[in-house]
Amino acid sequence: YMKGPYSCSEAVLCAFADEANMDDETAMKLAAPYSGGRKTKCGALCAAEIVLEEKFRSEGSAGFIAELERSFFEKQGSLNCRELRAMGRTTCLERVRDAAVALNELL
Repeated sequence: YMKGPYSCSEAVLCAFADEANMDDETAMKLAAPYSGGRKTKCGALCAAEIVLEEKFRSEGSAGFIAELERSFFEKQGSLNCRELRAMGRTTCLERVRDAAVALNELL
């Protein structure tokens, strides 16, 4: 996220693309619509949820996603990108980190 041309969602999904059984190009295309909170929810969180959906498709991902959202909410105070930005407590970099750490713990 800090070094490349990656958005928040692209950074998370590309970092975990192998866990989602996809290549970086597919991950970039899939993640792009979620960057900058375009889907209301934090883009980094959305990308982490995509990884869980792909990884646990056969087992069901709902429980994993609920745990991811709980962990992210505890650290950030909201799941909504606009609310997070308005609160100004953390940066996008910190949200990317928190989404990635929570995802890594679930994997």
